[in-house]
Amino acid sequence: GHKRAKGKELGFGSILKVDCVERTGKYIYFTIVTKDRKEIDFRCPDQSCWNASITMALIDFQNKRAIQDFKSRQEMEQAAGTQERRLARAP
Repeated sequence: GHKRAKGKELGFGSILKVDCVERTGKYIYFTIVTKDRKEIDFRCPDQSCWNASITMALIDFQNKRAIQDFKSRQEMEQAAGTQERRLARAP
């Protein structure tokens, strides 16, 4: 007769950082800070390493996004340069 709570999802795109890691004898406490500066606190067993896994996955996501943004900017700059050369040659 217990209702099960629906899980919530937090995408890496909305996470700013993992912060405030603290170890006690039994647990690791950490906070996820979202881009809108909201803080979500977590506690996990000391051996679980959730915070490290989340941090590493977040870094990987942010690195991939930075590379995509860089490539997009390069492509836009190249396209703008090509357009300028075409306009310079026009009679």
